[in-house]
Amino acid sequence: TEIGRSMGVTRQAAQKRFVTKDEPAPGANQDFSRFTPRARSVVVASQNKAREGGHTQIGTGHLVLGLLDDPEGVAAQVLVAQGVPLETVAEAVAEALPEPSGEPVPDLVPFDAQAKKALELTFREGLRLGHNYVGTEHVLLALLEQENGEGVLSGLGLDKTSTEEHVSAALAAIREKLQD
Repeated sequence: TEIGRSMGVTRQAAQKRFVTKDEPAPGANQDFSRFTPRARSVVVASQNKAREGGHTQIGTGHLVLGLLDDPEGVAAQVLVAQGVPLETVAEAVAEALPEPSGEPVPDLVPFDAQAKKALELTFREGLRLGHNYVGTEHVLLALLEQENGEGVLSGLGLDKTSTEEHVSAALAAIREKLQD
């Protein structure tokens, strides 16, 4: 509901937009409840970053900054595992963000079209990997998918295929730890 509000749409409209046609109709537990607490924190952090930066919309850069807020998240760990320091990502994103608009920032900063699309892709990435949840790793993969080789993350030498391999390895390591 909070994500829908920040996007400027109802919960039902958000569900319709983010649930693919081949999925069953969404039930009470098939909306944003699939976001892990860390993934929800990314969304909240991205809104805070946009607000702090004086931006009236949340962009994909803000989502990336939200990922960096949790260095223990899978996405942040995967970035570091690929040799890209989180500070380097933050600097590159900060340079790419637009100047503040000078307009008053709303309490609930809405997502721009690109950030909405990235959120839509997070669900698809989770489903594609056979996961019934959306984690920070899915947000990262969705951002790379959306960039399609032409964005801040790609400019840092990251690509979706390699990142997905690192995500699989990180998740396997987590599963192994849990079994011990």
